[in-house]
Amino acid sequence: MKHFYIPFLLGLLFSCGNDPETQKQRFLIRGNEALQEQNYRDATRFYEEALKIDPCYTPAINNLGTVYFRQNQYVQASMQYDKALECEPENMDAVLNRANTFYELNDLYRALDDLEYAQKKMPDTSTVYFRLGLVHTKMRKFNKAIEDFNKALQLEPDNAETLINRGTVKYYLKDYDAAEEDLKAALKIDPLEANAYNALSLIEVERNDFDEALELVNKALGLEPGQPYFLNNRGFIHLEMNELEKAKEDINRSVTIDPENAWAYRNKGWYYFKTGNNEDAIKLLQRAAKLDPFVDKAYYFLGRVYENMNDTYNACENYKIAKERQEKVITVLDCV
Repeated sequence: MKHFYIPFLLGLLFSCGNDPETQKQRFLIRGNEALQEQNYRDATRFYEEALKIDPCYTPAINNLGTVYFRQNQYVQASMQYDKALECEPENMDAVLNRANTFYELNDLYRALDDLEYAQKKMPDTSTVYFRLGLVHTKMRKFNKAIEDFNKALQLEPDNAETLINRGTVKYYLKDYDAAEEDLKAALKIDPLEANAYNALSLIEVERNDFDEALELVNKALGLEPGQPYFLNNRGFIHLEMNELEKAKEDINRSVTIDPENAWAYRNKGWYYFKTGNNEDAIKLLQRAAKLDPFVDKAYYFLGRVYENMNDTYNACENYKIAKERQEKVITVLDCV
């Protein structure tokens, strides 16, 4: 959900003096230039200089929050957006940016509060519905997310990103044909959308067409080399093709780049199961489930590991959770 708003002052400042208004605007512009160049140290310095002149200069406070946000310092970012809204309660840039930080912090109900407030103020703005869709997706309220993305597409029909996210939700709902339709429509709009190729790859995994899945995820990685989610997906495909060393390499790279990705720990746990290391498999699969309770097949895989260890009780307990999550469970055990 890393879409944020930076209010830029456009045009030249024609004031000639050194009055406070001109000075703070000049510091803001220099901070914005540094932010565009990802020079966060200078951007911070310039915004703070502007705030020495006017402690309630909301464009500088908001953009200082974005400096923190871009460095994944979400708590500090939210504090800056709070300050901006204390100074200007109806600053929609700060409202939407704060919603982003709450989303990243998994404080989803607070993100929802901000977005519903923005919806009342900007009822015809597609990005608000798009972000509502992202939050509802993360909350696993998939039907509500579909409604949000539908509304966003009514307001902005040719938005490839919205189509990709709606297609991804349809994938979660196991409506693979409809998901594929959305993803291919997104690629017609923007053939360089790496996320669309990755999502199409996930669909082919569910169809057990691993050769096609591998080709698609490689297209995604060709567009965004080193993207951890794509690497992890390719690692899983290699696992399913029993190319275990290739799988290990991709999954380890993914974990190194993003140590908080529950799906990567799930896949690494599945790798350990396939290589006969049941104890490490259990540790990593449990870690994946703890990091993200909704990660697919973590409990099913745990059941498979316990079944392999002849631990019928724990196998059945995990299979029960998997079934409650509407996952397909294949076992010879007679779990009551």
